[in-house]
Amino acid sequence: MKALTLNKWVLLLVIFLVLSNLALVFFAFSNSAEKKNHQEDWMKKELGLSDEQSRVFKEKKEAFMTTMKPRWEQVNLLKDSLYKHLGDEQVPDSLVYYYTSRWMEKTRENDQLIFHHFRDLRKSCKKEQLLKYDTVVAKMVTRRYKR
Repeated sequence: MKALTLNKWVLLLVIFLVLSNLALVFFAFSNSAEKKNHQEDWMKKELGLSDEQSRVFKEKKEAFMTTMKPRWEQVNLLKDSLYKHLGDEQVPDSLVYYYTSRWMEKTRENDQLIFHHFRDLRKSCKKEQLLKYDTVVAKMVTRRYKR
């Protein structure tokens, strides 16, 4: 009788865990479009952008992301290539230097493109929006390092 009761508790626990995992997956993936709109609305509200400015920002962001996604993937591939050797007995310093140099070069290029992208967006701002824009962008580009 104890085994039957224990099996019921285990079954209930497994059902609970499966349902909670499904809920987590649902919320994780259903929120992405809503989150994107929230970010755009936040920027529009924070800077006081007009509808036209908001449209220009959105178009430039989409073009920028189209350009940058493959570049970020290149950096990730370089990192993956380097860290695949983590378990190797012998890893030549030249190999580590090669991957870290390429990684650094790509990151530098990407950072320059990001800077120019924000400078380009800045041209769409009105004079009274510039100070707030500069402050917001500075916070945006450095926040990922403060986790």
